Amino acid sequence: MTPGTAAISGRVLTADTGRPIKRARVAISGGGRGGRTAITDEQGRYRVAELAAGTYTVTASKTGFVDAIFGQRRPQQPGTPIALVDAQDAANVDLRLTRGGVITGHVFDEDGEPLARAMVTAQRYQYVRGERQLTPAGGDQTDDRGQYRVFGLPPGDYYVSATAGGLAQLIGRGLQQLAAGIAVGGGRGGPAGGRAGGAGPFGFGAPNEPEPTGYAPTYYPGVVSAPEAGKITVGPGQEVVGIDFPIQLVPFATVTGLVSGADQAVPVLLMPQDARGLGPLGGQVLAGRSQVDGAFTIANVPPGRYVAIARSGGRGNGNENDARTGTQSIVVNGENLAGVSLILQRGVTVSGNITVESSGAAAPTDYSSFRIDVPDLAPLPPGPGGGRGPNMSGGRAQKNGAFQVTDLLPGKHFIRVTGGGQGAMQGQAQGQWTLKSVSIGGQDVTDQAIDLKPGQDVENVTILLTDRATEISGTVRDPTNTGIAALTVIAFSSDPQFWGAQSRHIQAVRTDQSGAFHIRSLPPGDYLIVVSDDVEQGEWFDPAYLEQVRTGAKHIAIGEGEKATLDLRGPS
Repeated sequence: MTPGTAAISGRVLTADTGRPIKRARVAISGGGRGGRTAITDEQGRYRVAELAAGTYTVTASKTGFVDAIFGQRRPQQPGTPIALVDAQDAANVDLRLTRGGVITGHVFDEDGEPLARAMVTAQRYQYVRGERQLTPAGGDQTDDRGQYRVFGLPPGDYYVSATAGGLAQLIGRGLQQLAAGIAVGGGRGGPAGGRAGGAGPFGFGAPNEPEPTGYAPTYYPGVVSAPEAGKITVGPGQEVVGIDFPIQLVPFATVTGLVSGADQAVPVLLMPQDARGLGPLGGQVLAGRSQVDGAFTIANVPPGRYVAIARSGGRGNGNENDARTGTQSIVVNGENLAGVSLILQRGVTVSGNITVESSGAAAPTDYSSFRIDVPDLAPLPPGPGGGRGPNMSGGRAQKNGAFQVTDLLPGKHFIRVTGGGQGAMQGQAQGQWTLKSVSIGGQDVTDQAIDLKPGQDVENVTILLTDRATEISGTVRDPTNTGIAALTVIAFSSDPQFWGAQSRHIQAVRTDQSGAFHIRSLPPGDYLIVVSDDVEQGEWFDPAYLEQVRTGAKHIAIGEGEKATLDLRGPS
């Protein structure tokens, strides 16, 4: 491959004093040729040459500091890509690293004694797929004094949790959950759990030997519920000390029930309903297996809200065309719970065709680059090991535009299409074609959830794409009429019914180095446009945030295929 002729150079400095940071790692990605890295010298300088023309993202990292992206205004925000042409030497691409904060304290057992080898996690709320969730930001394991120290934290608010058992048990539990998730989620692999029993809450112990009590994942200042956790605010480079708390000893219960509709033993999982976004140290997924007569027992279940899931057939479990799933929501309060009924039902199939409406562009000769997904309106928690689990399914269209999505759980679902060019965003096709409508039997369900009922497949779904995409472009300027880079421009429907996670009627883009922005493929309609320099990634899907900023927003109406220009003022 012929080397490029462009280059990027600059310095990595501390955000507080501006001092150079030596031996920082600089990563440059993009340009269609993979990543390149460099290490800063004694003066914090770096240079990466032989880059091809293209668009690049520059990031820097150093132990004890928060990673930074060029163009960020604050940690954890998106950066600004750099567009290079042949022979261009982009100099002064400087990055400033914020010193990471620290949270330190002790974890104790029920008697006030230091608890060694507990896994401690600092979590913060972030927007994941448009929903506000707790996500891990750092962790540590307590020493023999019960002490922990979590470092390198970006400024913000945190919630600290501890899980007894140590790293070795955590890994073992993760492997056990992964095996169980594969069995239930439809991947390759064997059954999970033992015969008619459940592993302990940390993935260890005899499955048929119930224990009366055990340690539950606990949040500072000593509560087992995330909404009751105490908030810890950490500033740039600040060390917050004295975050001490006891881990809670809770009563364990045994859950028993019956799986109906299977002629063989099937895996059964208890998945915490509050585990979303908590990472591998969050909720405890417990696994068991029914007997041939359908009876199952899972011991050592801590208090909490769970979804019990049983599954037969499917990929890796037998007949791929006869996958059946049963679910039930349960609440465990420390007492044994009997009579859980899991009735296996065949998954629902959604099928149809993709068609196009053209104003001049040639219709695709191959539709297989388009992907159709049918996600749940209220999905189950993610499966162990990061799998999608049985609650979301999708696949590619055939070359002729026909598609079939199988093995869907009953309940309310959306129909989404992505692909066809430059990638996917907000559930719309991108590139030359954009989504116009989704209809079933002549009824428009583009932005509505359809109710899938057990045993009732949905056929004749028509997905209509158009080459008449909307576009809103412009420049964000300061009072001197100079373009402002690295700001977020948010376009959202003026109708609150379209405010929600992953709505097609909400888009956010970053201004480039000249302050220009381009918003493409919004559905026709009335929109409000705002500019922000401190919005969190994905916060623009939060109805509370949109309600807050709508007063100062600029209004624009855009029709099908219309291209509008709108210049904006940066935030004061």
